Amino acid sequence: MCARVADLALLGGPSTSPLDAPVSDAVPRNALPYALHTNRELEFMLERGKPLAHFSDAYPSEPDEAIVPEQAFAPYVANGTFEKRVFVELLNGPPPATAPRIRGTLHVLYARPRHAWRIDAFIMMQAAAAKAGWSEGFERLEGALLGYEEWQTDAHLERLRAEPHQFYWLRRSGETKPR
Repeated sequence: MCARVADLALLGGPSTSPLDAPVSDAVPRNALPYALHTNRELEFMLERGKPLAHFSDAYPSEPDEAIVPEQAFAPYVANGTFEKRVFVELLNGPPPATAPRIRGTLHVLYARPRHAWRIDAFIMMQAAAAKAGWSEGFERLEGALLGYEEWQTDAHLERLRAEPHQFYWLRRSGETKPR
């Protein structure tokens, strides 16, 4: 996600997913034993078989190709290579004091036609997480839907566990309470 969304009250409350961190705070590409998809979604979808890409931004917002690359994906949607779904998730309460014009979150998802079911699964996952709270299980499901393999998600979670973090749901092995 982008810096603008990271500060939003996504789904009516602050986000707890590491994927919502501003790009400048994202994991350096060499910090994990695999190639990150972040900022390379189109490349990975075209060349490496990535099945689903998700982009989000504050709503309403000015179009920003660096945050939601709709222009880059447009020719592939037009020729049927990808399916596209756009939806707006409205805030459940007042906008954040730091962004009073914000009314929600814009979500843009792309999938190859045979993987279009992942769009619906991703939307249902977000809705369930909004009700139940983000968890390691949702983090794993999100990674799988986006095309990360289980070992990659394991490495991602271990990296997060090794550092101080703000994710109440992320526990170290053997911990009963998060730090």
